[in-house]
Amino acid sequence: MSDGFELRILGPLELVRDGVTVTVEGRKPRQLLATLALHHGRTVSVDHAVEVLWPDGPPRSAVANVHTYVSYLRGLLGDDRLHRRPPGYRLQLGDGELDAARFDADDPGSLRLWRGFPVENLPQSPLWAAEVDRLVERWRSVRQAGAAADPAGRLEDLRALVAEDPLREDSWLLLMTALEATGRRAEALAAYVRARRALAEELGVEPGEALRALHRSLLLRDEVPGLAGAARLDGEAAGVLRGLARLGLGPVPGWVVGALADRTSWRSVLETLHTRRLVRDHGVDALGQPRLALPVLVGLLAPDLPGVPDDAAVRRVLGGYLALADRAARTLPVRVFGPGALVAQRWPVPGGDVLTADPVAWFTAERDSLVAAVGLAARAGYPDLAWELAHALVPWCDLVGRTTDWERTTRAAHAACRRAGDLLGEAVTLRDLGQVHLYRDRYGAATEAFGRSRLLYARLGNPRGEAGACAGLGAVHRIRGELDEARDCLGRSLAFYSADGDRHGQAYVHGALGAVALAGGDLRAAADALLTGLRLAGEVDDAHRTAHLTHQLGVVRLRSGDRAGALAAMGAALEGFAALGDAHGEAYCLTDLAGFDRTVGAVARLTRAWEIFERIGDRRAQARTARRLGELHTNALAAAYTSEALRLQSTVDS
Repeated sequence: MSDGFELRILGPLELVRDGVTVTVEGRKPRQLLATLALHHGRTVSVDHAVEVLWPDGPPRSAVANVHTYVSYLRGLLGDDRLHRRPPGYRLQLGDGELDAARFDADDPGSLRLWRGFPVENLPQSPLWAAEVDRLVERWRSVRQAGAAADPAGRLEDLRALVAEDPLREDSWLLLMTALEATGRRAEALAAYVRARRALAEELGVEPGEALRALHRSLLLRDEVPGLAGAARLDGEAAGVLRGLARLGLGPVPGWVVGALADRTSWRSVLETLHTRRLVRDHGVDALGQPRLALPVLVGLLAPDLPGVPDDAAVRRVLGGYLALADRAARTLPVRVFGPGALVAQRWPVPGGDVLTADPVAWFTAERDSLVAAVGLAARAGYPDLAWELAHALVPWCDLVGRTTDWERTTRAAHAACRRAGDLLGEAVTLRDLGQVHLYRDRYGAATEAFGRSRLLYARLGNPRGEAGACAGLGAVHRIRGELDEARDCLGRSLAFYSADGDRHGQAYVHGALGAVALAGGDLRAAADALLTGLRLAGEVDDAHRTAHLTHQLGVVRLRSGDRAGALAAMGAALEGFAALGDAHGEAYCLTDLAGFDRTVGAVARLTRAWEIFERIGDRRAQARTARRLGELHTNALAAAYTSEALRLQSTVDS
């Protein structure tokens, strides 16, 4: 080292002369020195230096200050090391004078130069990121080179390397080799699982052949029953195993094997897999379907079987679930607002009409698989399948109050559509998210979602979708007391549904207009709108809408002083909701019916309604119910319910 000079940036910034640390006064001169060192041998413009030193905006004297700092640094470094090079300055140190220049990726011994994160004792500038990242990458390469020479002896460093950068397959390969060499075969297999998950989630790819080959050798070493047979599979059966592993849906019905093989009859393929013990029976589900699953070790090996992973096979399975979900959703009483268009390819599942004969039972039995299928479609880059599957789930989620599943799947599908630029899918998922926001009293979020959905539908020239988004906006305006805005939105919806001859849509909007009139105190207009809606719902045999409108008509009669008529209407609505399995509608009826007496029966009704509202996340209704329970109790429960009502009300978006 010339005259004992050394500048260190591999860790805290340090300037050393003859073994003694030289103090560099002032944070900004130190930042400027770090910037010059990170760009060693290259010119750093004055503008670049100003941006590093004053990231929130430079003072008027910034350029003059930079020149002052340079003059000060020259006094420490020497004129021959810091040169003026328009449009800025260049640091040019001699051999051995900069630790970063001596840090050799091919020399494990140079690790002694690494003292920590580069210039870690200074505020990190975004403008340093590229240079710092290059140094960190070189540091990892040096460590990896040392681990390659002695993997077993560098096991802990290998663990750290894969934790720091889980997308480096060569580090995973070294780690698995070291684990195997030290008798940790189970840990090596677990490492492969983590590597595969990281690559799939971050890059959407499978591990490379070197990593997969090591994995195969670890799995097959002990000739576990079935695994050797799996390794020798090819063609159709291998494709089915690869597909089952990639799907990751858990235990599946037999038709999934048929979809993977693109066969309407899959018994022979399933027999082959059963005979070789490559699949196992997983009992019979609530629908009477035998379900099957991959043994754990077979599932680990399956992605490495011969052949190319078949995206078309995975899409067929997802298309099969979509075909069944469509069929089941169409026979549910709940109607949802959609775009009036089908986009994704369906796969016809043999016997689908029998499987979905009881739609609620089918959705309940397949709930886990359907939720996983939406996530798989979203991650795999199939936005059309993701949003159509999520949308097909909505009627069941709405009917049985599964708002958490509704929101989770719709958000996943929405994100996939945003990434892919799928405007139709984005419009549909925004409308569906708006509805769940509405149910959970997030009125600001609901307004935003419905409004964005309406705009997208308008851009796409889809008036049906736009009408559904307007209906949602009308509901939010009504709850917020913005009755003129509510009538305007609902009027737009009604115009479309009337022109289109959609009596389901017309019945819904007339009911919504009745609710607006009721909120405004116009009982006659409310009754007229509700009776019109009831007539339309009856014409299309819409039992669900009939129950809602009958309940609302009961409220109108109660406010008109007709207690007998109100009680009859609400009782009929309650029977209708109970027959349909609509817990949310049932809860609203129970709260209104509880107002007809102050007995134990009223408490029981309100308690049941409270439990439903809590499960669904309807905090406004839950607060109202808690307040009434507080009024009915006379013991310590009264104060507890009243306090809970106040807490819940404080969380409701206004």
